[in-house]
Amino acid sequence: MMASRLAVVSLLATALHGADFDPTSVKDYASLQALAGKLVSQPYAAPSKPLDPFFDGLKYDDHRQIRFKENAAHFGQLNDTYRLEFFHPGWTAKKTVGMFDLAGGKTTPIPYEPGLFDWGQLKVPEKAKYPDGFAGFRVLAPDSFLKRRFEFLVFMGASYFRAVTTELGYGISARGLAVNTIGGEPEEFPDFTHFWFEEPKAGERFFRVHALLQGPSVVGAYSFEAMPGKTTEMFVRGTIYLRKTVKSLGISPFSSMFWFGENTHPKPLDFRPEVHDSDGLEIVLGDGRALWRPLDNTPGQLRLSVFEAPGLKGFGLAERDREFKNFEDLEAVYHRRPAVWVEPITGFDKGKVTLVEIPTGEETWDNIVAFYEPEKKPTTTEPLSFSYRLQWLDQHIVPDLARVIATRRGLVMDSDDHLYVVDFTEGKVPAAALNKEGVPNVAVTINGGEAKLLDARAMKNPETGGWRAFFKLDIPEATKLLELTCELKDREKKAVSERWMYQWRK
Repeated sequence: MMASRLAVVSLLATALHGADFDPTSVKDYASLQALAGKLVSQPYAAPSKPLDPFFDGLKYDDHRQIRFKENAAHFGQLNDTYRLEFFHPGWTAKKTVGMFDLAGGKTTPIPYEPGLFDWGQLKVPEKAKYPDGFAGFRVLAPDSFLKRRFEFLVFMGASYFRAVTTELGYGISARGLAVNTIGGEPEEFPDFTHFWFEEPKAGERFFRVHALLQGPSVVGAYSFEAMPGKTTEMFVRGTIYLRKTVKSLGISPFSSMFWFGENTHPKPLDFRPEVHDSDGLEIVLGDGRALWRPLDNTPGQLRLSVFEAPGLKGFGLAERDREFKNFEDLEAVYHRRPAVWVEPITGFDKGKVTLVEIPTGEETWDNIVAFYEPEKKPTTTEPLSFSYRLQWLDQHIVPDLARVIATRRGLVMDSDDHLYVVDFTEGKVPAAALNKEGVPNVAVTINGGEAKLLDARAMKNPETGGWRAFFKLDIPEATKLLELTCELKDREKKAVSERWMYQWRK
């Protein structure tokens, strides 16, 4: 066993650009930060350890047969603690990553062994060369948490990770970093190449793991603390160095999917009314304003939206629609996908939130990206350090404000005027603050192009218990783009709702 572990260390060190790199030198986050600072001055070399053709060519149905044995879980020998199971390389997960145990003050490699896996009906050729490592891992909560086996966190592929809650399944994907997502350069997907696991103790609330990020343009050190629950909570720390200049750099990035929703025209010929993992982006600014941007998907039109974020209090993608009847999907259960919420701690002093909506004709691939882009980028000598609280949850709620729960649009009957209908929750609006009709006032703004506001009103929605705002627009033929906002205000013109923001394109 010792020889096997030494071989793994040797392979991992050689794989990292041939650098004088010993992964067992990492003992904690501070030593990992120091390592990242050294590696940034060394040239990047892409991983050059191809899988055996048999494993490289595995399709989905064959790859999913390879299951990590439950009784082989790492840390499984400990008494009722968090434990790890590893993923086998193959199908879309072709890169291997280094795994290390920090138990007892020592850094010990966790070696790959074929016997750790149940192979199902899959027959591996005798001459096939087994991989030299794992593709990723999942974290299981202590059995006492739910009195049953409960997987709540997965890291696999590039710098991607996902989590579930006790009530909501997998959906949105988080990433360590977004590089050149916008700006005209090819997007770069750096990898978490090594992980170091702190030994969990019985009764501890958080599971802790550190990760090294490597890419052509970046080197980074990360630390994650995660705790499952009705809201699964994570604390993320990162230190990033740049090997070379990049067009854009996004921290706390997310990927999601939006194919079509209640606001999409025309809709695909699908039996389901809506198909999406998320239906909007929420942003809360330092002055207390709350913004809601419904997602959309228009064939052939990439949408880029940038939101200045002074004093950012938080942002995240959300699936606010929780009604099964609006999806009718028994397998994908889109109405039970989690929202994510980022609460800045450090490193979010000045920057902007960016939303990218990529056109798609199917639900297979993520086409929505959101991230925070700091104004000041790191260099080879001056890193960017940041930290944030990350929640996977049902909803993030701003107290008192009425929240947007639905966006619909169409044409006015027998007219080419555009009609927008926005449903809000009731919020907390004192009756004395309502207008003489007993409803809030509706404030609409139009920017980016020419259009005439024909009507803007609100009414009580007895079906939801909230408010329905609607307005009509006369949009000239020459107008190509509009940025629209709509919010509810009281008699004193104070906002009592989120600010709905929408981009209209011809």
